[in-house]
Amino acid sequence: MKDIAEIKLLMEQFFEGNTTLEEEKCLYDYFKQHQDLPEELEAYRELFLDLDAITLNEVQPTEFPEEEPAISLPSTELPANSTPPKHRRLWLKIASIAASIAIFLGSFGIYRTYENMKLQRIYGGSYMVVDGVRIDNLREILPQIKSALSLAEDIGSPSPTDLINQAEQDLLGTIQDAQERERIHQLLNQ
Repeated sequence: MKDIAEIKLLMEQFFEGNTTLEEEKCLYDYFKQHQDLPEELEAYRELFLDLDAITLNEVQPTEFPEEEPAISLPSTELPANSTPPKHRRLWLKIASIAASIAIFLGSFGIYRTYENMKLQRIYGGSYMVVDGVRIDNLREILPQIKSALSLAEDIGSPSPTDLINQAEQDLLGTIQDAQERERIHQLLNQ
């Protein structure tokens, strides 16, 4: 039977990985047999009892030394509801594809909302009447709105020839002498 100082020293060696199987067995037995341990050792009781429970049974020598002894390992079964790894990878791929699609659709929806707000700010209140039916959908009537605005710009802006003629009339209109005005008009039209 070892005293507490020897057990503490043995524990230090154990945690450093410097113990033999017999010394480890001695530690396991000590924690199994002593119920009234000091507080600093009581914290390690469960650890050593658990380690003792999972140690392999000692192998009994057999009649045939050439044969390796059979070792019984604790069985590790998967829980009934767990998914095998290859299915888990498949589900992970499916989940990542679904997440990518969700992000794409969300981004598309946000972009459409932004475009609608932009159209509403620029062309809000615009509408068309086609065959007696009022159409307020800005996306639907946007090409007609742009066409009408382009046509209005073309009508409202004078051609370069019109600008030149207007400038000529403005210049000639400032000259009081009729003969001089006629001479300058002929000079400009040569």
